[in-house]
Amino acid sequence: MNTGMLFSGTSNEPLAQKVASSIGVSLGAIEITRFMDNECRVYITQAVKGKDIFVLQSLSAVADQHLVELSLMGQAAKSLGARRVTAVIPWMGYSKQDKAFRRGEAVSASLVAKFIEVAGFDRVITCELHSENVVPFFHIPVREFTTHELLGKVLASRPALEATVVSPDAGGKSRSSRFAKTVGLPIVYLEKDRDKATGKVTVTGISGDVGGRDVVIFDDIINTGATAIKTSAFLKVHGAKRIFFLATHAVLAGDAAEKLAASPIDQVVVTDTIAIPKEKRFNKLTIVSVAPLLADAISSMIK
Repeated sequence: MNTGMLFSGTSNEPLAQKVASSIGVSLGAIEITRFMDNECRVYITQAVKGKDIFVLQSLSAVADQHLVELSLMGQAAKSLGARRVTAVIPWMGYSKQDKAFRRGEAVSASLVAKFIEVAGFDRVITCELHSENVVPFFHIPVREFTTHELLGKVLASRPALEATVVSPDAGGKSRSSRFAKTVGLPIVYLEKDRDKATGKVTVTGISGDVGGRDVVIFDDIINTGATAIKTSAFLKVHGAKRIFFLATHAVLAGDAAEKLAASPIDQVVVTDTIAIPKEKRFNKLTIVSVAPLLADAISSMIK
């Protein structure tokens, strides 16, 4: 990798280190500091002129700060004469806000795409976008990776697994169907009602029988864990044995980790697109790294 360099923002340095190790390089030298008023300052301290630069940064909490940091890194690399600058964004924060649900709301995903482009990035690498609406917001190439096979390998290692994939909601139906096809498992669909005034979701039915079977719930994000917990309780009532919840992005907002630890779910499997602090780790949690996926992508893009 003599013409490419990898830099890391502050949102997910452990993942950046794994990617760097996989492709046999050290992370690029960069200083990221904050002034007394909390404004971000980025300073790339080594030559990047004529090189392919990759900047790894997840837009995780605090998403606003990490977005500005990413943008400053891209602008700094371009100002130093980088040949091409690629944003490696394992978790594309704001991707859930892909449309205006009420008059007067901003379409945040669209604006974030513009931020990234204006910062000078030439391409984007990302994982498991929440919505297919996000890619068209960009006017630069976007390469999106799925984690279906990566998470499916965890299931394959479980002994005597006779499982059915359960699609948790209508929005994730196509995503769950693709996952079920990848891992070669049957799929059933939950039926839900949502109160338009309160937003409260009630599980009302299921399209097939899960009695006596292990079940796998697959989703792209685990945020508060409320949907996963409510779904697992419903499935237990309907005779499900072990429950595995698989999600690419472990947002784990608020006290989600504590609630999941106490839930009927037997195992929660996520990736490291978002850095998970020690206080949010629990016995049922398994973390699988996306570093090999990102490393292969970066290696293939360097000429």
